[in-house]
Amino acid sequence: MELNLEEALEAPVAVSYRLEVPTGRLERPELLVLEPVAFTGMLQKADPGFVLTGTFSVAGEIACSRCLAPVAFSGTTDVSWLFAPAHRRPTEEETELTTSDLDVVWYDEFVVPFDPLVEEQLLLELPMKPLCRPDCRGLCPRCGADRNSVPCDCREEGDERLAKLKSLLA
Repeated sequence: MELNLEEALEAPVAVSYRLEVPTGRLERPELLVLEPVAFTGMLQKADPGFVLTGTFSVAGEIACSRCLAPVAFSGTTDVSWLFAPAHRRPTEEETELTTSDLDVVWYDEFVVPFDPLVEEQLLLELPMKPLCRPDCRGLCPRCGADRNSVPCDCREEGDERLAKLKSLLA
């Protein structure tokens, strides 16, 4: 999908997108289901280019990082991108990179791809270490049983490097 900046030269333009993002494109194998991503916002002329502000919404299911059970997630966040013409980009000698520079999208033409911006924001919204519940016990490393639902008889073997220290406690 592309965003046409030229539409906002005269007056602000309402922007509304609903994007289907394939889960494989994000390279997050733990992502099980991803609902269409919704963005609504306003594109308007700014100095030195354009600014797009709005609301980004995402929902889906991701695997628990301990037991692999599906975990529902959803989120809505406010986002803002500044689009500036590439010829106005400062050279390395002129400036030092600041955090505000990270939000600038430099463009050569008035039509810019919107999908990469959505995918980047989507990656920021995905839970980093999702848990099905705070006290999730995870999977047994020996037999693979889900410790939340089935007790296993596997014994955890201690670290051999700590055997000398363990003997001091006895």
